[in-house]
Amino acid sequence: MRWLSIIFSLIASQALGQASGYMGKKLLITGEVSFFNALFNPNHNMNKGLNKFSFNFRSTTDLDYVVARNATLGATFDVFYTGMDYDWNNPEFDEPLIPGIDDLFEHGRIFGYGYGLNYKIFRNPSKGGIAPVGSYAKFDVMLLDVRVKPFDKGNDVTHAYTDRFFTPAISITLGRQRVLWDFLILRSGIQVGFVPMGISPYLQSLGNGIERGSQEQDLRANAEARLMTYYLFNVNFGVGFLLPFKKNYKVSN
Repeated sequence: MRWLSIIFSLIASQALGQASGYMGKKLLITGEVSFFNALFNPNHNMNKGLNKFSFNFRSTTDLDYVVARNATLGATFDVFYTGMDYDWNNPEFDEPLIPGIDDLFEHGRIFGYGYGLNYKIFRNPSKGGIAPVGSYAKFDVMLLDVRVKPFDKGNDVTHAYTDRFFTPAISITLGRQRVLWDFLILRSGIQVGFVPMGISPYLQSLGNGIERGSQEQDLRANAEARLMTYYLFNVNFGVGFLLPFKKNYKVSN
């Protein structure tokens, strides 16, 4: 056991020693916008299709730290917002969520926050792809804090009622990151994501429709199915900064 402890200590010290970062800077913060056309499902304005400016958007903030020569570990914060078609006056449910709601509320506005961790691997460190510079694969695991509100598209009115729940999400991003002027970060990529709890209701929606015992279960299943398509594919662009902005240099006498 003593020898194992010594070996693990040597491995850890070697790994930390190789995590040099960019000019000694290992901490970076990045803001990113992800988007894709809302072809078949409404966006947050309840528009869809190619005829209108109907894009889905999502903003992401990453705080990353270089943990190895070709890897960073960080925290992810998402802000998401989209929409879905939903019949709040469905007669199939004996106990509606909002008794007497107006028939004009035929949509649901979905929004909320995502909290997670990410791990980014950079390719070919021997050819200049040293973290945080170069091509990378990023893996995210998040917990989504989801809120759904009834929406009247014709009058552009949001109902006061809010249903809130939590659901997990995972994503993989392939991108490239550059550093300019030794502090400014530019990055771009494509992202594929999944909301695991939304896979089954999404497949049901393609067939006979989503069926749940209560309207609350039905609403959440529809929202998770919509989030599944919302996270499925996105293009993203980001801007960030290396921290600290200035590097301290030793002055020799």
